[in-house]
Amino acid sequence: MIRLIGIIILCCGFWSCDDEIPYELVVPEPGQQKVLVEEISGVRCPNCPDGSRLLEALNADFDGNLIVVTYHAGSFSIPYKDSKYDFKTDQTVELMEMLGRPIGYPAAAIQRIPVEGQDGFQRFSNTWTTIISEVLSSTPVVDLTLAVDTVGTRHQLVISALFLEAMDHPVYLTVYLTEDGLVDPQADTQAGEEYVEDFVHNHVLRRILTPVTGRKWADRSDAFLLMEDSLQVDFHEMPEIVDPEKTAFVVFVHTNDQVLQVEKAKAFP
Repeated sequence: MIRLIGIIILCCGFWSCDDEIPYELVVPEPGQQKVLVEEISGVRCPNCPDGSRLLEALNADFDGNLIVVTYHAGSFSIPYKDSKYDFKTDQTVELMEMLGRPIGYPAAAIQRIPVEGQDGFQRFSNTWTTIISEVLSSTPVVDLTLAVDTVGTRHQLVISALFLEAMDHPVYLTVYLTEDGLVDPQADTQAGEEYVEDFVHNHVLRRILTPVTGRKWADRSDAFLLMEDSLQVDFHEMPEIVDPEKTAFVVFVHTNDQVLQVEKAKAFP
């Protein structure tokens, strides 16, 4: 009897081994690759509005997948006597030095991809369409999501990044705060006067909330590694902001020579 029970138990063991439960490894679907455009400008730059108008048209052509940040630096950024604002800051000057001084305008860094044969990232406007198309056709290696929690004037930006591929080099996080709808003088080739008095400046870089070079997130990362971070902002502590409801956070994950993914979230969703 005992032997019979042993045989039954042994057979049950074989049946359990053969009865495997099928499963599939669920791999996250990469979202849409987006493109960071860091446009250098200045209120005394008459060619710069042409670049801004071109970027607006390109953004429409590419289904809104461009995230444009306009920073003022260089000799063209000295305000006029009638200017209410000074968009140039120590941070924007440092950013210009890091991305490279342009040799002509309009100019912009696209996804921080180095320009071949040059020491920097600044590209002339006649090359923007090609490089943007190439970036948008690539598959994202980072799934980046943002969330904004608001309590009064305090805002908490919550950042989540899922790495879809392993990275064997340092990865950085940079956060910009931009503002739209700033009405102030601007030189413009399309204007008959010296400058347009009521030019509307959009996506103006107002403050960099991380180090200008970015906050190092990791020396390397494994595939499917989830990294999270958060920042708190109080607009009472930012006197340069004219209208907080027209501000937005621009967040991007990058290496030293390329942006991996970028997203934008309004401060007041």
